[in-house]
Amino acid sequence: MKPAQHEQAQRLFEEAICGGTPDPAAWVTTQTGDELVLSEVRRLLDHHRSSLTHAEAPPAVKPVRIADSLIGKTLGGYCIERLLGAGGMGRVYLARQTTGSCAEVALKVLGRATSSPIALQRFAREIEVMKQLSHPGIASFLAGGMYDDGEGAVPWFAMEHVANATDLALWCDEKQLNQRQRLSLIAEIADAIGHAHGMGIVHRDLKPANILVNSAGDAKVIDFGVARCVADDFGVGSIRTQTGQLVGTMQYMSPEQFEGDPRKIDQRADVYALGVLVWELITGTYPHDVRVLSVSDAARTVCEQDAADIRSVNVQVAPEIADIIAKCLRRDRSKRYDDARQLGKALRAFLRGESGISNPHEKSARASSIARGASQRGDQTPSIRNAVKADAPLRSSGWLVPTLTITLVAAIVLVAMDIVKPKWFIQQWKSMSASTDTAVDLAAITEPISVDSDPPGAQVTIDEAVVGLTPLHTVIAWKTKSQSATVVISKSQFQPQTHVISAAPRGGRTAPLAMRVRLDPVTVSPNP
Repeated sequence: MKPAQHEQAQRLFEEAICGGTPDPAAWVTTQTGDELVLSEVRRLLDHHRSSLTHAEAPPAVKPVRIADSLIGKTLGGYCIERLLGAGGMGRVYLARQTTGSCAEVALKVLGRATSSPIALQRFAREIEVMKQLSHPGIASFLAGGMYDDGEGAVPWFAMEHVANATDLALWCDEKQLNQRQRLSLIAEIADAIGHAHGMGIVHRDLKPANILVNSAGDAKVIDFGVARCVADDFGVGSIRTQTGQLVGTMQYMSPEQFEGDPRKIDQRADVYALGVLVWELITGTYPHDVRVLSVSDAARTVCEQDAADIRSVNVQVAPEIADIIAKCLRRDRSKRYDDARQLGKALRAFLRGESGISNPHEKSARASSIARGASQRGDQTPSIRNAVKADAPLRSSGWLVPTLTITLVAAIVLVAMDIVKPKWFIQQWKSMSASTDTAVDLAAITEPISVDSDPPGAQVTIDEAVVGLTPLHTVIAWKTKSQSATVVISKSQFQPQTHVISAAPRGGRTAPLAMRVRLDPVTVSPNP
């Protein structure tokens, strides 16, 4: 293989595993017809799949090239310092202004291996999209231009760099945000996406990795590389996704995205993805966990099965929020919110304590879904992944004081008439106190935990409750008298592992709980 072919194979491999493409192997075949390059990329993908999924690979194990010709170069007044990441449309670098404030920026450069006419048009469209968007919740466009890499002109653009950023899901877990705080953050994100929707722009790839939260707690939406401009799709010179081509990340994709018909994809596809995000942030799971499924199986699941009521996973979710999420996740997009602005308004109405979000039909449907979910679980105690609690205050009703007064007067009369002995009241009081002590012990203190495995897709059980497949972010619900929790990680044809985690219900850990295990294959003894 020639050096140029090897370079192209390495770059396509990096872009395939970093770009959130549902089927990397299929995507690569659309980028080149060179069989030698394709063969090398397939080899790299096979090796990569044996250790980690492309969507969840941490930066530490992503392939790193020995040299990058752009490091140290200056493009349009921005000096490139280091590589931040690679995606389906190119590479993103950390750069710094050479004049003025010397501020840091994120500088995106189209990859030479993907510089086909369509890719060039899409990159230009991303620049035009970024120029139109001006919102504090969206990373802002700064400048753009072209540079000559020796083989021709290559486009680039600079945008706001979100320093010290963490993706949305990790931020919520690390900061141990409660349910109301998470909903408030989603409402802010919905406002930002709603701004794009007001401009006729659909993001199409909303997921935690594309929503960064800085150290001040401000969320910024990034990566409009696959965004769609609805109003321009049928105009002259528009860029249209080919029918049958999937765009997005599978666990956040709407049914119409799986169908691959661009005419059906509008703002309501983003509403669906936001519904998945809300579900994920307050349960640690997905309405349809399709991460380990093939594209065809994932499409069949999302397009043919209704999402369950979220309260079948987390009983502490308020009915109003369950109805909001259900509306976002309707398979029929005409039954969802028209755009993210409506979703943001609904979330804020709930957070303000306003009622009337749901209608009787939706409530009845949600109640039936809860019943089905409980039946499927055999009426078991809800999974500990539902321990992101609502913070609704307990309110005493007006009947409490009169009832206690009547009870006290009745007790005095019964004792005075010698119908009931005082000793009986003392015994009842002791019994109630014992019950109260037991109830207090049932109060759970939650602690976030992340679990990952090599290979991925292993089942995780915490204290005999199945919580999902790796990689996952969940919580342990410590009882007040808990001493430890038992975590079992198992996968077919691999030896299971059991780990015991000591409880720290009052805090005090120096870092969030995190587990990463390597599962050994089951050894099969040869026949004698």
